[in-house]
Amino acid sequence: MSHSARETAATNFREYMQRSNELHDSYLDEPGAPQQYDRFTEWQMSYLLTFFTDLHERPGYAEAIDFTMSDLAGVRISGRDRDLERASPVITRMLPLKALETIAAAAKLNAHVLEVNLGIFRHLQVDGGLPAEISNRAYRVACRDASSLDECVGLVHLATSLGGTLKTLVKVPLLGAMLRAMRGPAHAAGFGVLQDFLEGGYTKFKAIPDIDHFLAEIDTRMTEVFETIYTGPLDEFD
Repeated sequence: MSHSARETAATNFREYMQRSNELHDSYLDEPGAPQQYDRFTEWQMSYLLTFFTDLHERPGYAEAIDFTMSDLAGVRISGRDRDLERASPVITRMLPLKALETIAAAAKLNAHVLEVNLGIFRHLQVDGGLPAEISNRAYRVACRDASSLDECVGLVHLATSLGGTLKTLVKVPLLGAMLRAMRGPAHAAGFGVLQDFLEGGYTKFKAIPDIDHFLAEIDTRMTEVFETIYTGPLDEFD
């Protein structure tokens, strides 16, 4: 049973990472597009973080919010995704089953978020380039053209469900020690970005004093954000 579950998780992980990197390939070779996409995701993260200002003040929340939002916004993830795909033989062989299932779920979320974000990015472009200034109104119009409220709320639920899995993962005996032990070899082998992602996510979620409250806040607020984007009147925004 566990062998079958491991094979399923490993297959899912590989397939979703391959899909993510196919999506990255769709813009990385375009002149100027990687820089423009990075600028878009940085803008999007800043926009999303405005809805979590008060939570930043709570102990253990600030870094976890930044970590979660940077993934949902897709900030500079192309290098990490290359690392993840290249390291897939090691990941699928060495990680405990629960950790492997978690990272497979994260790969699924990553691929879906990347597809939506690239769609928004494309709809924001004017004459093949990103405007010098991204307005709130233009962003909302691009979101409505690229995706739907149901799809984005579904991604929020997927993210918080993944967070619930991480809650159990941080309690796995010796996982933290194993990740720390992997730090040197991972960087030496060229998987530094991957190592920082895995260890950083584990550490940040372990520091949250009330993970259930954190996830409930993320779910509620991000759902409200998307309801505003997809159903709010556009004439309120310049």
